[in-house]
Amino acid sequence: MRLGAVGAVLASAVLFIGAAGAAPAQARALAPQAPVITEPDAEGKLVSGADVHMETRPMQNNDAGDTHLCTDWEIWTENPSSGERVWFAGCVSGVGRVHVHLGDGVFEHSFADRRDLAPDRTYTLRVRHRDTAGAWGPYATRRFRTDVEKKPLPGAPDWKVSQPGYVVEEVGDDMKLPVNIAMVPGWNGDPTKPLFYVTELYGRIKVFTGDFKKSTYADDLLDFDPSAQFPGTGEMGLTGIVVDPKSGDVFASMITKDDGDLLPKIVRFHSTDGGLTAATKTTVIKMDDEEQSASHQISNLTIGPDGKLYVHLGDGFDASTAKDLDSFRGKVLRMNLDGTAPADNPFYDAKKPDKARSYVWAYGFRNPFGGAWRATDGQHYEVENGPSSNDRFARVTKGADYHWSGGSSGLTKNALYNWKTTQGPVNVAFTEPDVFHAAGFPQDKYGHAFVTLSGPTWASGPQSRGKRIVEFEFDKDGSVEDPKTLIQYTGSGKTSVAGLAPGPDGLYFTGLYPKSGDATDSGAKIYRVRYVQKASSAPVTVYSDSAFRGDSAKLGTGITDGTGTGFGGVKDDSVSSLKVAGGYRAVVCAGGTAAPTGLGTCRYFGPGEHPALDVLNDQASLIAVFSNPEAGRGVVGYRDADLGDVAQTLGTGMYESVAGELDGGDSAPINALKANPGYRAIACDKDRTGGAALGTCRIFDSGTYKDLGDLAGKISLVGVVGPPVTAFAQAGAKGDEQSFEPGVYEGSRGELKGVGDNAVTTLRVEPGFHAVACANDGSTGAGTATLGRCRSFPAGEHNLAGTDLDDAVSLLAVYAGPGTGEGAKAYQDRDLQGSSSTYGSGLYEAALDQLGKVGNDKATSLRVTPGWRAVGCEQSSGKNTVVDLGLCRYFGPGDYPFVGADLNDKISMLAVGPRPQVAAKG
Repeated sequence: MRLGAVGAVLASAVLFIGAAGAAPAQARALAPQAPVITEPDAEGKLVSGADVHMETRPMQNNDAGDTHLCTDWEIWTENPSSGERVWFAGCVSGVGRVHVHLGDGVFEHSFADRRDLAPDRTYTLRVRHRDTAGAWGPYATRRFRTDVEKKPLPGAPDWKVSQPGYVVEEVGDDMKLPVNIAMVPGWNGDPTKPLFYVTELYGRIKVFTGDFKKSTYADDLLDFDPSAQFPGTGEMGLTGIVVDPKSGDVFASMITKDDGDLLPKIVRFHSTDGGLTAATKTTVIKMDDEEQSASHQISNLTIGPDGKLYVHLGDGFDASTAKDLDSFRGKVLRMNLDGTAPADNPFYDAKKPDKARSYVWAYGFRNPFGGAWRATDGQHYEVENGPSSNDRFARVTKGADYHWSGGSSGLTKNALYNWKTTQGPVNVAFTEPDVFHAAGFPQDKYGHAFVTLSGPTWASGPQSRGKRIVEFEFDKDGSVEDPKTLIQYTGSGKTSVAGLAPGPDGLYFTGLYPKSGDATDSGAKIYRVRYVQKASSAPVTVYSDSAFRGDSAKLGTGITDGTGTGFGGVKDDSVSSLKVAGGYRAVVCAGGTAAPTGLGTCRYFGPGEHPALDVLNDQASLIAVFSNPEAGRGVVGYRDADLGDVAQTLGTGMYESVAGELDGGDSAPINALKANPGYRAIACDKDRTGGAALGTCRIFDSGTYKDLGDLAGKISLVGVVGPPVTAFAQAGAKGDEQSFEPGVYEGSRGELKGVGDNAVTTLRVEPGFHAVACANDGSTGAGTATLGRCRSFPAGEHNLAGTDLDDAVSLLAVYAGPGTGEGAKAYQDRDLQGSSSTYGSGLYEAALDQLGKVGNDKATSLRVTPGWRAVGCEQSSGKNTVVDLGLCRYFGPGDYPFVGADLNDKISMLAVGPRPQVAAKG
């Protein structure tokens, strides 16, 4: 018994000692596991050396209560065993525990003076986690390679246009981080009224009026200092913006600070001075407990067709929030304009109407930067940043799950398109015919999606990924093909693309950074992509055969009756196809102005190519060409037949109810019209909403019309034209005046008698036309004459006061652009020999390669057809500016075996036109 008892005691002692010895081992904290690196997402990944995204999954640690304290991030050349550490971010906390950029750390050793990684080299990312117990886990590594650096070509423009017919133009400067742009819906063309608003990331909203004058709408909107590193933690602040079409109020999304947390909110601004400055601001909603982070924050705002506010929120770098219906993050939200949740939202909870799930429209998003509505299907679309791959373009449907939960494969769900390498999609916009006439883009672009791709935004120069705008075309089933590039950055700076919105005359976008300096410096710009017909062409070109074949003629703005004489080189009732330049629209009718049945069948043709005219093929007898609406007083519409209540005053251009340009139709019916002297109008009871057919159309010449017959109260489209060129005897378009159709007018022949020979002080040139004004005319020679000072004038109003042409114009030539015909023929050799070119009515410039076979500076002899006149000059420019034409000579009808030693092989511009049908002297 004693031995057994002693043995038991010894055994107990052993057990106690063993337990006591084990206690320290059990109390010792377990270190975190090696991180799982998710960006770069594959070994050997190709990335930009200026914008390396580094990301891991959340820390993994089995110790209860231990949480993720911070992370060490390192980049080494080649690998840590044989290379050099060139970048380091030590014990980064907050969001930086799982996601950092180069701007969040420091370059060191041989890279100490750099702000990016050297191109075309292999590097190793090394990263480890530390928990709140102080334990560091082991390192994880991921090798990656930087992309080859592209150098801009010497003298290359900042922007390369990849599709013909488009130009990039600067419309605003001196901006700081302009991230988003919002057009004013239904802008009425008034240059003094707000056209668009821009959010600057660090807390300012700028407003631009129609004349592109810029001012501050609201300032100091952030209650914290957002300034930090780019790329990195500096990417947060004031983001989305939208204008309420009913009130004109501006809604903006931003970050606010609350007890140290950065939270999302939406603010509504109201103006009392027509939208130029904000008078009041009201917080519509603030989302508590939804901490935001750089870039993965509240962003896009739109107002849907239902009048509701749609709001995009990123996941705040916490992927678990995206599919959690009790979090606002990682969602597209839908709310009333007062910030409350609509009861018909898919997860609305009547017991908790102010909680996140009541606002959720769709969920499972990572970073849905951009969003827009497509009128064709009435659906909302978004573009979204993925991790190292699978950036997403998707249609957003009610209640749908978009499957982001931390793995890039989730972004392939519900995607219309995935970019397989990081492109950084920021915004999307649609060119819809009902929104600013599809930004003036041609009809073959209607309903297309355009997306800004920021790419590696802080990289310099052109990039293989991003820094461009791309275009998606939709198939009939709603799917999309691979996108086509519209424009891309090719300059030497850091400029990229961000905000995007269709405007009245182009697709407007913001350049995110200045060309040089820091990201937050002023100097970033606002641009537009505008569709233009080549300067060598007129607003409309008509062809006698389909698919733009056969004889052709150029038409400027105006109403051209083709009955009898035809349309220049194209006979009456033989037009089979036409091209409409950007910024113009055309109405084509079967009847001429004198037809007993009126204009007959009329069709609308927007910008673009129309290879067949369907029911109007070989039937067109009238073609009216209009620019976009211009401010002016050409035509006045009245609500009452007695002209007592003005409905709208219209300048030149086409106005349609469907585009919000005409206060006609049922909303403000027009029952009387007055066309002021020199103006004409076409009015129709339908616009293009019913297809191309325009219903009943009539022409109204200058005069007053109190009885509109069956058009009374039904007008939905009005096109107004003024004379191609109007000359005035005084500055400011005042005094005696005279209107001019295309042709060559001479003072000595009495063809300027309305305004007076040697009396012109102001010239007004309508869109689509050019004028050439000279001090002398053809009276000083036998068929030829040196014309003295000559200048070319593009569309616009030109004041000659103070110039050497003031009260000195004796010849005025008016042109709509090159056309076919037999007005004049130029030859390369004397005596009408050698290569030759034939010219119809129009202005032909060598700078635009319009002189044909005879070529630039090669004309030696000339033949002018009876009834025609020509002017040959030694200068041309091809630019839309006033140009001095150098030595110019007048050529009346007849043969000129030699153009003169001073012009031989020097003609760079030839203007050809018929003798006008006006009274003439001599």
